[in-house]
Amino acid sequence: MPIVLQMHGVSRTFQSGGEPINILKNVSLRVSSGDALAIRGPSGCGKTTLLHIAGTLDKPTSGIVEILGENPWTLTSDRLASFRNQYIGFIFQEHQLLPQCSVLENVLLPTLAGFTTEEHPRQRAMELLTRVGLQHRLSHRPSRLSGGERQRVAVCRALINRPSLLLADEPTGNLDPTTAAAIGQLLLEVAAEQQTALLCVTHSDELAGKFPGTVTLDNGNMTFSSAAAVQPAT
Repeated sequence: MPIVLQMHGVSRTFQSGGEPINILKNVSLRVSSGDALAIRGPSGCGKTTLLHIAGTLDKPTSGIVEILGENPWTLTSDRLASFRNQYIGFIFQEHQLLPQCSVLENVLLPTLAGFTTEEHPRQRAMELLTRVGLQHRLSHRPSRLSGGERQRVAVCRALINRPSLLLADEPTGNLDPTTAAAIGQLLLEVAAEQQTALLCVTHSDELAGKFPGTVTLDNGNMTFSSAAAVQPAT
């Protein structure tokens, strides 16, 4: 399978009151197309920072990051925005839907920046919404949806441009157990169907247990708890 994400010796340090805080320490990771990796660890251990670096929203202090063989930090800001929009999908704990837009419009938002390669984005959006059982909600505003429905819309929005890398930050954290299980299963299913590399930060034992690969971050260090398909980069 093609390698989607590689990290080699990645560290991230922040300054606080003149003192350096090492959030990530020498993290190495390789994730290929179709891999699904759960990222675990206590609050403040660097999980979200790792996702932000993988998603090119933050830059490592040291180390190398490659996405589809490309070093994103060599790109111009415009090219990086295009690259991110085309190849990376994001799902957050808060669905981040625009309240003034309909379900269909929210899913189509990533295609409006002019970077999409999707020839028929509206058809693609409707297919995704049908896949998650929301074909009857196309014109509804987010305020008329349940929490689980809003998160399903967020999943569709993240998938609209057929990303190679899907990043989910506590996607079930605000959901009841039944809905959380359904959303977690949906993420794994659609990632497998589309051969998308999936990285998911979660505190849920149940959700993490469904992933073939699991890593734990603690005090900035990564350990591979379970890695059937995902390996440390060498």
